[in-house]
Amino acid sequence: VDFKKGCYVGQEVTARMKHKATLKKGLTIIETTERLPYNTPIFANDKIVGKVYSSTKNQALAYLRFEFASKIMMAGEIEIIYRGNDFSD
Repeated sequence: VDFKKGCYVGQEVTARMKHKATLKKGLTIIETTERLPYNTPIFANDKIVGKVYSSTKNQALAYLRFEFASKIMMAGEIEIIYRGNDFSD
């Protein structure tokens, strides 16, 4: 499908499928230096980009907005490292 072409039959459905195919937010594992409390906000560039849902000593399960997540983020004074999601397997 050529997305730069003009109007065509099924254009709305095709455009929706294209834009819904990429994950904008979701659950992911992050690395931490300490255990984080439930619901702790995660910041990147002074914006809230997610929340912590579960945590161990050096990892946590977080709900992140992937488009704003960066490699290094903060949750309060605790540094968080996000390695990204690789769903290619």
